[in-house]
This record gives sequence, structure tokens and C-alpha cells, in this order.
Amino acid sequence: MNVTCKNILSLPYANQLKLLAGKEGLNHVISWVYYMEDYHYVDWLKGGELVIVTGLITREEEGMLLDLINALYEKNVAGVVINLSFYIREIPQAVIDRGNFLGLPIFEMPAMLRIVDVSQSICFAIFKEETSQYDVNVTLFGILSGSRITAKRLNRLELAGFQPGAPYRAIVIQIRESATMPEPGMAIEPEELYQEAQWDREFHRLDQLIREYLGTEQVLTTSDEDSYIWIAQMDENLSSREVGDRFLTHLHNRTTGTSYRIGIGSVFRDLKDMKASVDNAQRAIRLGQNEIPEGELYLYDNMIVLRLFEKFEDKEELREIAAQILQDLMLPEREELLRTLIQYVKCGFQAKRAAETLFIHENTMHYRLRKIEEMLKVDLKDPHDAFSLTLAVEIVNATQK
Repeated sequence: MNVTCKNILSLPYANQLKLLAGKEGLNHVISWVYYMEDYHYVDWLKGGELVIVTGLITREEEGMLLDLINALYEKNVAGVVINLSFYIREIPQAVIDRGNFLGLPIFEMPAMLRIVDVSQSICFAIFKEETSQYDVNVTLFGILSGSRITAKRLNRLELAGFQPGAPYRAIVIQIRESATMPEPGMAIEPEELYQEAQWDREFHRLDQLIREYLGTEQVLTTSDEDSYIWIAQMDENLSSREVGDRFLTHLHNRTTGTSYRIGIGSVFRDLKDMKASVDNAQRAIRLGQNEIPEGELYLYDNMIVLRLFEKFEDKEELREIAAQILQDLMLPEREELLRTLIQYVKCGFQAKRAAETLFIHENTMHYRLRKIEEMLKVDLKDPHDAFSLTLAVEIVNATQK
């Protein structure tokens, strides 16, 4: 069980802390305890810390305390402990209000409680938990690398929340863009080795965000080079698209300046099929980048045609099939009509939606569609013709990359 702002209240010494604000953030996972007074030094933080403040610099100056709280929130700390002492006798109400507004836990530490006792109690609990989580990460990574699924390994995963027979999907997350991180797959120069620590920091932050998103501390995660791997139990009432959209929204709400590539693999119920789901999620990212480079969410289940094309070695024959179906739409002077058809297919054969994406009037869209039907001698409402045109459009998209 991870050490969170909620469960530290049951630890020795830390159980004397009083929560004043930010109860919505009680599930924030604490990575370590850090002592800080001046917000100018927040760049030393990695995210996830429980920060202890005595007021040595800020005193009871409301503006300075608010600046510190804002800066700590931007660094994604888990929570803040304000020590009542000679410097701060009472925590300003504005600071409490800010904590509630941000959802950032703010604790009051009694003056007679020693900082070292609280720090040691929490850090010991973190060390114990990280040892347990490390075992889970190593177990998952070992299975993905080909190790046998022994009773001991299965038991370790079951203790971490894995339920045999329940539906799972592998979700692979790559950090595509960040102000402080290299692109996934980029070579790291010797003088830039410190960036490996940044990957670790980002993966740790993802770990926290997933636990926060699920509202539970039992999650199955590991990492492989530049990919963070989450083995997620599925709600059978939700599609992979709904799962991905909800999680991506959560990521964007809790992070700034970072974009992602997220691949969602196939469903599996048996642990021996987990590696295939991970491979499928990574494959979805690879295929999806070629189709939609600027995209963030790639679903293996929705890439049936692209997966078929990848196995088809003779790309020239694919182009001939598309040309046979699209005929004169492939000519340069028919580019506008081809673009219209491609968007129409992408929008699920919905003329109104396609017109909006092309920024044209719906009547113009229907006019172009009639021209396409006349030119190709097809009926866009006929299932066979619709399938042929979809196939041709997918070939064009896949072979133009």
C-alpha cells in the first residue's frame, strides 16, 4: 500500500498532524519528505514530496505563504505541513482557503512535535512500500521478458491487486513532449545522462497520477526503456476509447507542458497473454504515429486495416487496388474531391460532421458527394460500395506516409 497524505495520519508521530485543507488530495502519493522555506528553491523538487515549512523566511506573511503554496502546487507536491512555532503561531485563513481551492492537503504540525520524528516515521513507511512495489515491477518486467509464471510470482501480483479471470488491457504511455525531457527513442549523450533521472521522475509522477485516477493504491505498473506500462483492469461497460479519453483528460488536468503517446492493447484474462497485450499497445503507437502523427491516443482494436496493411509486403499492389477503386479521383485535378471523400469516410459517412471538419457548407458537401457517386458509379449508402471506398481510403492514408 502506497504512503499517501491520508494514511500518514495513522503512522507514529505523523498521527498528530491535523488536516486543515485540501481533503480532495488525500490520495496523493508521497514520494519523500522535504524541508523547505523559500519558494525560489522549488526547482529542487521532483514532484510527490510532502514539504515541511516552519516559516523561518515567510513568517506569518500571508502573501509569501500563498506564493509558496502556489509554487509547491505547480511542482505537483503531495502536500504541505506547516509547523506551528515561534515563526508561525497561526496559519492564515487565506492559506487554508487556497489549499481547499487547489485540492492540496495542508497539515498543521503542533509546536511540540519534532520534525525529525515525523520525517523518519513517514520515510520509513515509504522505504518499506517502495521495496514491495519494486518487487511487483520486477515481477511484471520478468514476465514480459519471458520468465515463467510461477505460483510465487502470481501470488505477488495477486497481493498487488491482480484478479485472475478479470478483463485487463495493457496501456503503454510514452512522454512525447516535455520542456525538460528528450524524445522517446533519442540517444542520450554522455553529458546528458542526468536525463535518465528525469525519465524516472516522470514515470514516478505517472504512477501517482494513475493511483489518483483510480482512487486506489493497488495498481500493476512497470517500465521498459522509454515506455511506462500499466496493466489496467477494465470496466466491461466501457470501450477502450472511453477508457483512453477519460484517462488522457485526467493527465492533462493534472499536468502542464507535457503531451503523451498512449497505446491501448487487446483484452486479456490470462496472465500468459499479458505480453501480447503490451506488444499490441506498443504496436498501436507505432502504427498510429504514421497515420496521425499529432495524435495522443492509439487503440489497437481500431487498427484492423492498418494491421493488415503492415503484413502486406507488396505495397505497390495495394496502391493499384486503391487506384482501381478511386479511378479518376486519384488525378491531381480531382484532389479536392479525394480530400472530401477521405474526410467523409473518417467521419463515419456523416456528411454534416465531414462538412464541419472541412469548413464547408453542408449543401456543398452533398454536392461533392453526388459528383463522387457519379464519377465512380457507386452508391455511398450501399454497404459493399462503402466498404470498398473505406478500404481504398485506408490504403491511400497508409501508403502515402
